[in-house]
Amino acid sequence: MIKIYFIVAMGAIVIGAYFYGANISDSKCRAKQMQNNLNEIQTIEQHKKEIHDKVYKTGTDDIRRILHDKYTIAD
Repeated sequence: MIKIYFIVAMGAIVIGAYFYGANISDSKCRAKQMQNNLNEIQTIEQHKKEIHDKVYKTGTDDIRRILHDKYTIAD
């Protein structure tokens, strides 16, 4: 009878360790994915800031010159 309890206890320990390991690996995967998403968001925000700076630092005269050089009346 003690052998049966021992085998059941060992089985429960093995199953518990399996689920504990699965939980830890799932947590690590989520943390890695969150870090990747954060890096991507930071990159996008950096590009937005660069574009924003270019747009708001361009004066009206500069825009007019760019459009004049790019397009003519014949176009």
